[in-house]
This record gives sequence, structure tokens and C-alpha cells, in this order.
Amino acid sequence: MKYVQFDYVNKFSCLAGKCPDTCCKDWQIILDEDAIARYASLPGELGEQVRAAMLTENGETRFRERGGNCVLLRDDGLCPLQAAYGAEMLCRTCFTHPRFTEEYGQTAELTLSASCPEAARLLLEHDAPLTASIRLAQDRARPVADRLALILLLARRVQRLLDEGRDELVPVLARRFLGKQYQDRSLVRLARLRSRSGRFFPCWMVLNNMEHLTRRFGVMLDAAVGQDAPPAPFRDAFSVQYENLTVYFLFRYALKAVNDRQYLAQVEQCVFHLLCLRELSADAATVQELTEVVSLYSKEVEHSEDNQALLLKLFRRGTLRWQYLALILDF
Repeated sequence: MKYVQFDYVNKFSCLAGKCPDTCCKDWQIILDEDAIARYASLPGELGEQVRAAMLTENGETRFRERGGNCVLLRDDGLCPLQAAYGAEMLCRTCFTHPRFTEEYGQTAELTLSASCPEAARLLLEHDAPLTASIRLAQDRARPVADRLALILLLARRVQRLLDEGRDELVPVLARRFLGKQYQDRSLVRLARLRSRSGRFFPCWMVLNNMEHLTRRFGVMLDAAVGQDAPPAPFRDAFSVQYENLTVYFLFRYALKAVNDRQYLAQVEQCVFHLLCLRELSADAATVQELTEVVSLYSKEVEHSEDNQALLLKLFRRGTLRWQYLALILDF
């Protein structure tokens, strides 16, 4: 098995009680069978506390919540299981978070979810190009909007080849898109599309119809509701952060097309995430403020299967099309 990951992954260390947004709140923690067996024989007062915290419903066992927090969460922000026995005593969900692993044949991709504040910080404060190279996204000679437009056009043409059963031509097309002259000609063609007048469709209209985990996300969306015009374009001050986010989203989602052959929809979803974050972070003045927006957005959108399904449905049905996303890149 070949493992691929970003170069900052091994630098990650949980902030534990110092985390500004603990992962022990706002969602249900489902327990795996091995953890349930360990907790059943856990001795002493802590064992009794843990077993009292467990609740089984609809065939799944989880820890109870109180005020949105796991009932085991201590006032100092620590888990008593980890404090007493170390990380090995945690259930699989808690032990692996914020790590995500996706396997594609003989390749496994390891990612740190940007919902974790420390993972988001490592991602957005990484100035050098990320080692999981996605060259179209990381061409710093071009503005972020041009890179995203090229990525969308490539995805559209890849999807056409997949639909026609000409998979063998996908690598040929991808190599062609790496040439500067081919990119320049493609951007000239895209300029006609991007220069059209179009009605602004605020991202919050989609996000408002999603499942919300926290009250804070609703407040963030309420602030965006007043926008009747597009936000500022992708800001040069955050160009590295937008680049890293583009690579992060593509790394997480684009290869899922191996399973459903819906490459264009997966890429459209990635670009949509970038547009949403541009809109929701319009008032962010620092990388730290942008990081807070990214972390909350990821927690709300990426960690809900229902929200992911809603987005893919929008793109698979053509409710939002790649041409429209390319059009509003420059807004």
C-alpha cells in the first residue's frame, strides 16, 4: 500500500485542553465494538462513569451529550479516559480524529480535517507549496481565479471522456493542461464565458438548507444574508491560503470519482467550497480569522453525510453548473 499525505501531517499534535473548539462537542461520538468491550471491563469509579455515559439507540452505542458536550468532557477540556490511560483507551472515532484515510486501490490518502483548529492552522500557515502536488492549483504565476477556472475546464473535459468511455485519454488530457501555451489558449476561451453578465447566487442560500451542528454557523450565515452583491474577489493577501484550501479539497474529494465516475461534480463541489469560504470570510483581516471561518465551515459541511449528499445532488443534477462557478470566480 502506498501512502500519500501532506508534509505537515506529522507535525500535528492535539491541543487537548488548550483547543479553542474541542472535538468533544457538537456531534455524537459513536463507539466501535472494541471500545465497547474495553469499557465494559474498565475498573473503578471511572469505569462506572464511562458505562453510565453510554447510550444505545437504533443499533448504535454512543456517549451521551449534555449541553452539546460529551458528558465525559471535564471542565479543563480533557477526556478522563485519555488522562487516565492514554490515547489507546479512546474509541476509534476519538483516537483517529482529525485524521481521514481514503483508500483507492493500492494508494491510501491521509488527510487532517480542517474542522480541527490546529489542523486548519497547519494548513493555512504552510507557506511553501504542499507536497501533495496538484500543479494547476499551485501555479503561483497565475491568479487564484484563473487556476480555479482551468481546474473546472479540465474537470469538464475529463467528465466528457469518462462519459464516452475513453478513460485511457484522461492522462493525455491532463498532461496537455500542464502546458503554459495550452493554458493561455484555454483562458482566452474561458474569458468569454467569465465576461458574461450573470445573476449573483449567494452561497448562503445553499448553506442555509443544510443540517447545522452549531449555533455559531447560523450566526455566520445570518451575517451573510445581508449580502445582495458579490464579495470582493479572491484577495492577494490570502492567495497562499486559497491555494492550500484548493489542494486540500481536491485531495479529499476529487479521487472519489473512482467510485462513482462523477469527477466533474466532485471538482465543482471543491470550487464551491472555495467560493463559500471567500464569501463567509469577507471580513477576515488575518490568517487567524480566516482559520476560524475555515474550521467552523469544515465542521458543519464536511462532517455531515447529509450535507455532502445535498451538494453532490446539486451538481449532478446541474442545478449549479461549472460554467456558473467559472462566471462568479471574478466577482
